[in-house]
Amino acid sequence: MPHARQHVRDREQERREGDRAYEPAASLALHDGINARLRYGDIVKRAWLASLLIACGAPPAPTGPIQVGGCGGLETAVASEAGIHVNVGTPITWSSNPPATGKHYPIWAAYDRAYTALDRGFWLHDAEHGAIILLYNCGTTPCPEITDGLAAIVDAMPTDPSCTAPVRNRAIIAADPLLPEGITVAAVAWDVNYTATCVDPYLHTFASDHYNNAPEDLCADGASLGGTPIP
Repeated sequence: MPHARQHVRDREQERREGDRAYEPAASLALHDGINARLRYGDIVKRAWLASLLIACGAPPAPTGPIQVGGCGGLETAVASEAGIHVNVGTPITWSSNPPATGKHYPIWAAYDRAYTALDRGFWLHDAEHGAIILLYNCGTTPCPEITDGLAAIVDAMPTDPSCTAPVRNRAIIAADPLLPEGITVAAVAWDVNYTATCVDPYLHTFASDHYNNAPEDLCADGASLGGTPIP
């Protein structure tokens, strides 16, 4: 009997030692399995998030300048900024020239008019309402071929049914001495601008593509800030 009991104790000791030897390997295998599943789950989650972003669509990135039309025309999509109102006369630093987004005055100028002097802070508010702003810089020399050409662009724009007479559509022509050197003609809509050295038919395309493409759809006429009706 003593020998039998000793045999049983020896077998029990061997079993315990075998269990201890097995435990690290089993634990390691278990941890490896868990980690593998976690890694797989992370990959699946990342793939799902990526597909969700693609499906929802990220904001389009700024592009340009892109060569368009003749007259050295360049069109640039400008990174959108909040249309924050600042007091009239406040100096504003914009991200592009001519400006196409960002801070502006709380007052917008009357539509369908040509201005020989109009601060950018006013007409940028018009652009926020979906207007097309046509600009020119002829220095101190009269340039009827430019101003008449821009007026023809506005005349060719279709009547906006959301406007009330006498407003026909949301468009402004304005002299702008701050345009880049060498630029005679420019156009602005919210988040996009165009520059050129002369009046080019591409301006029809610009107006058609970008009219009323802005944060606020508003054709209520603006403030009387001078100017003359576009003939």
